[in-house]
Amino acid sequence: MKLKTLKPLYLGGRTLVEGTSFLTSEQHGRQLLQKGYAEPDDGKDEALVDLTETESEPAPTTSTSAGATQKTAPKAKTTDKKKAD
Repeated sequence: MKLKTLKPLYLGGRTLVEGTSFLTSEQHGRQLLQKGYAEPDDGKDEALVDLTETESEPAPTTSTSAGATQKTAPKAKTTDKKKAD
């Protein structure tokens, strides 16, 4: 979906000033339109930023992949405190 920014936006790791044309996914575009951050761009010029190249669907998390990515923090050693008599 080709849109034009109405406000400065931080998208795709860069800040886009007002009036910048960019491409994004349909869902993301609808969200930006609904919030008033962008408007449809019907111009013939090429979009300056293409966010569809960097977007990818995240891989589903499975019990195997979740276990492989989680790192357990080393347990802190507890010291026995002696009670004062």
